[in-house]
Amino acid sequence: VLVQSSSTSTSIIITMTAAELLTIRQAIYMIMGANIGTSVTNTIVALGQLKDRNEFKMAFAGATVHDMFNFLTVLILLPVEAASGYLYRLTDAIVSSWNLKTDKSQKKDLLKKLTKPLTSKIVQIDKKQIEKITK
Repeated sequence: VLVQSSSTSTSIIITMTAAELLTIRQAIYMIMGANIGTSVTNTIVALGQLKDRNEFKMAFAGATVHDMFNFLTVLILLPVEAASGYLYRLTDAIVSSWNLKTDKSQKKDLLKKLTKPLTSKIVQIDKKQIEKITK
């Protein structure tokens, strides 16, 4: 995926996995790569603060913490995943526990199922108001 944002890359990878264009195993490694790739962005942003020494120190410190978190996470999880398939099996166990129906004719809407309890409490749409605005 040739985009700068790890969030965008990860979203595309997840979509491709859902569409069965990638396997879950492939997606795990690609997402790890996206997290390493985003580390360059932090450093570039920190370099933008060079004109003020104190701001640069703070920005570079924040970027370094983020970078080290990403590097250490991949440094630990990549060999564990390659040797044992831990993340793949964990993902499989989580998804299997949801007891999702596999009927291909039925519309799948997992995201709505997961987010509806929260969004129904936060977001309330008044259809009559929307109709007034569109007229």
